[in-house]
This record gives sequence, structure tokens and C-alpha cells, in this order.
Amino acid sequence: MEKQFTGKVIWFNPKNGYGFIEWSDDGVKQKDMFVHFSDIVCEGFKTLTKDQTVSFKVGKNHSGNPKAIEVTVK
Repeated sequence: MEKQFTGKVIWFNPKNGYGFIEWSDDGVKQKDMFVHFSDIVCEGFKTLTKDQTVSFKVGKNHSGNPKAIEVTVK
């Protein structure tokens, strides 16, 4: 089972469809996590707003770099 994380949206650009999430793993601050609109789980227009609390899992993009996947607003 993949670990679920909680974080806070730092910024998200709905026009470009991506942004970053601030998060910690076991109380240790991690590098800000990239999030793409295609990985947001919701109905309708997929976007996030600054300071929203979200939950997500960590996946990899086509280059092998980490990114947030299965992102849901809490």
C-alpha cells in the first residue's frame, strides 16, 4: 500500500495547469512537491488554490522525478 501524505498548496497556476505542494514526511520538511492538474481527483475543472490542504501519494513523471498523484482536497 502506498503511503498517503498531507500537504498545503504553495501556489497553483490554473492557466498552465501545475503548481507545488509544501509537505513533510514523519515531521521532516521535504522538497516542495510538483503537482499537475491531470493528477487532481475531482469533478469538473481540476484546479487548486493557495493554502488548500490536500492529500496525495508520491509518483514519478516521465523523467523519473517525483510528483504528487491522486491529489484530493481535504
